[in-house]
Order: sequence, then C-alpha cells, then structure tokens
Amino acid sequence: MKDQVTALPAKKRVKRLISDYNSVAIVLILLIIASFVVDGFNGKSINTILIQASLYGFIALGLSLVMITGNIDLSVGYQLCTAAILCVLVLNATGSMILAAVVALLIGALTGSINGWVVTKIGVNPLIATIATNYIYKGFSYYFTENGALSPLKEYKDTLKGIAKAQLFDSKWLTVTIIIFVVVLALMYIILYKTRFGNALYISGDNAEAGAFAGININNVNFLAFLLCGVFCAAAGILFASDSAGVTYTMGEGKDVFAISACVIGGIKMIGGKGTMVNVLSGVLIMRIISKALDMMLLPQQWSNFVSGALLIVILLVDALSSRKKA
Repeated sequence: MKDQVTALPAKKRVKRLISDYNSVAIVLILLIIASFVVDGFNGKSINTILIQASLYGFIALGLSLVMITGNIDLSVGYQLCTAAILCVLVLNATGSMILAAVVALLIGALTGSINGWVVTKIGVNPLIATIATNYIYKGFSYYFTENGALSPLKEYKDTLKGIAKAQLFDSKWLTVTIIIFVVVLALMYIILYKTRFGNALYISGDNAEAGAFAGININNVNFLAFLLCGVFCAAAGILFASDSAGVTYTMGEGKDVFAISACVIGGIKMIGGKGTMVNVLSGVLIMRIISKALDMMLLPQQWSNFVSGALLIVILLVDALSSRKKA
C-alpha cells in the first residue's frame, strides 16, 4: 500500500518504486526496439499509439479500480458496446451529441451498478456474476444492431465523428481523446492517493476484514468500484463509436481480455490492494506498442496476441517468484 511505501527508508523506497513501476521501463525498451527493428516506426507511429491508448485506456482504467478491490469484471467489453449503442440511438432520435453522451454515461453507471449489486448485495462470485451480465449486455447489443451494425443518421455522422477527430491548435498530439484521457487519468491518480475513497479501495483489496473493523463499508466501496468501471466503459464506448462513426455488434469482443492483460502487464495485482494509474497507462501503452509494431511488420493479429500473452506469462512468473522470495 502507498502508506507503507512512504514509510520505507530512502534506499528501499527506490527499490520498491523500481519494482512497482518496471512496466514503465518495458514501455521505453519496446519503443527503442521498435524504432530500430520496424521500418517506418517514427513520431507518426507513436501518435497513433497514443490515440489508440486513449481509446482503450478507459476500459483498463475502469477495470483497474475493480481489480484493486480484489474483484474482476469480465463484462467491460459489452458494457462499452451497450453504452455506444445508446449513444447512437439517442443521437439519431434527438440530434444532440451532449444528450447522447450523458445518456450513454448513465447507462454505463447502470450496467456497472448491476454488476456491483449482484456481487455485493447478492454475494455472487464476481467472476460468475460478470460472465452472466456480459451475456445480458451482449444480447442487448445484438438486438439493437441491425445486421450487426448501427450507424448514425447521415446528418449526424459528422457530429459523432467530430469527437474523435477534434484537435486543439491543429496539433495531432492534442486530440480531444488524448486530452480527456490524460485529464481523467490525473484526476483518478489524485483520488486514489489523496482521498478516503481511494484509501478505502486499497484497504478493500489488501485486507477487507481489517477495513471493516476500521469502520469502512467494504460492500459500498466495491459497489462504487463497479459503478465507476461502468462509467469509464461507457466513456470508452462513446469514443469508440466516434472513432468508428457507428457501432458494430462485435465492438465489445475481446475488450475484456485486453483490459485484464493491460492491467496485469502494467502492474495491477489480481489479488487486489496494489496498483496505480501509472500502471494502467504503461500497461495500455505496452499492448498498443506491440500491436502497432507487429502491424507495421505486416504480421497477422495472432502474432500480437501471442507476444502479449507470452509477456503476460513472463510478468506473472516474475511476480510469483518475487512474492515467494519475499515470503
């Protein structure tokens, strides 16, 4: 936990920080390797990686909060898809992008709340609960996407695309999606480290029993983590719908695996009680760098999955060995 880190002597604190944030070093190493090995890997490639990271990052960000509490959410992909569908439907009905975004975020809060209620109030195992709700959201997505796709009306297409395409000062590095993601990431970093809620999240995952004795309502903390996860998935859904100028039934496919992999590779612990927004960012960047580099090398997507999976296994093995050594 963060309080334990600050209490350590300076030398041990440095070693602890290096251990906790080794994923940042992996990002730098991958960028150096890609720049030497991949033809054409340059600033433009990095810009593409950052834009993609800002889209995928919201899913990993939301899931990280749930994982810090020691839980899991396997429905993040189709929470995203459900919110994206509602965004397009409301846009087509009203012509208001603001109203469409608000409704999508509220739907995200609802889907997240459903997950949280089933886990904390009914007491269903989070793995089983979110597999079940994932099928519900997947069925909803299938029902509302005609022939597997849902597009905005012609007169609203540019309105929807405007979010993902908007830039500040005509700079390709200052897109709206990147700015929103960085701002939200910074806010969540502050919340996790400077508020009682953030501290309660870590305690819930690290030692729920001790937290309960200290007066923390662990169920409420877990519920809020699921709710926020749903909201962040909805934000991702809006951005994905904008980037694709519509929604497809398969938009949510594989996003859960990506989010879990990014969190774990970045340094979020499956057992809970540990992880920061730096871990989330570095994990997402690692995944997108691998995907972009292999794509530029004209290798099939399966190679990206293979490399990401192999890296995930290595990190888990290193983590397991270091945990045994500490024990």
